[in-house]
Amino acid sequence: MRATSLGAALILGAMIPLAGCASASDSPVGTWGDPDVAYLELGPDGALSGSDGCNRLSGSWESDGPAVTFVGVAVTMRACVDVDDWLGRLDTAEVDRDSMTVFNRAGEQIGILDRN
Repeated sequence: MRATSLGAALILGAMIPLAGCASASDSPVGTWGDPDVAYLELGPDGALSGSDGCNRLSGSWESDGPAVTFVGVAVTMRACVDVDDWLGRLDTAEVDRDSMTVFNRAGEQIGILDRN
């Protein structure tokens, strides 16, 4: 009986870290995209920073489950040749594990960022 209790404790102990990872992967907090190309950094305090590969972004974000709303985002206005500035047109996003789909104000999908 003692071996069974020990086995159950080992199995339970192995499962606890996995449960923590599942909830963390659904959180929008973290770095999304490639910092060398285009990315967003969503802080646990609701702060947002990032870059579209040329211009800097700053503002805040809120979430309700997997839905993310970007609030008061400011984007610098540098003219950059051959840079797709799609990320500067963000309005909302949807997080699905390690993928964030970004939408503009019209609700159109404008890009996807992977969790970094």
